[in-house]
Amino acid sequence: MRKVLIETICSVIFYVLLAVTVGSTVHAMQELTEGYEARELDDVLGKTVSWSNEINIGSEGITIEDVREVTDNETGQTEADVISVTVNSLPWLLLFLFTIPWMIYSFITRDRSVSFNVFATKMTEFQETDEREVQITRDATKASYKSIGILVPLLLVLSMFYPLIYGFLPAYPVYLLASTIIIPTLVYGIVWIKEYRK
Repeated sequence: MRKVLIETICSVIFYVLLAVTVGSTVHAMQELTEGYEARELDDVLGKTVSWSNEINIGSEGITIEDVREVTDNETGQTEADVISVTVNSLPWLLLFLFTIPWMIYSFITRDRSVSFNVFATKMTEFQETDEREVQITRDATKASYKSIGILVPLLLVLSMFYPLIYGFLPAYPVYLLASTIIIPTLVYGIVWIKEYRK
């Protein structure tokens, strides 16, 4: 039971970290897209345009700079337009620092009779050492499946609000998608522990 509890909690933490990581990256990419959309294309007719991109990795994160220089061919005057976006590296670092120890723990506590290839592709929450645990896993999986049947229509309804939320939460679809795995994983773990204690 302890292994199932630890693996379920670790799975949920991993999915949340992954959602936050992807969400923060989506937010940064949204800012970059808005910067591109704000640029006027009409003002470059009859002018020379040069582009340069630069990616820097620093303490604040990954900074992407896109510089457009527009030179008027008649006057020789140059105007520079810079779009600068920083992707926060902290979520990526936390995801990496969490995943490595979890993988090591899962590998150390794996069933030794199972080959590494099977271990690497199998969900670590499943623990079936006897007939009782097989039945518990079936019940927990069934409950998790039922939760998906309720959750997906609810999330589809919630996705209708995306145009209203888009301005201040561009990663909203990422969080909706992540909840489709987080909630069934929680349901699986709760039902497994509840059935095991009977």
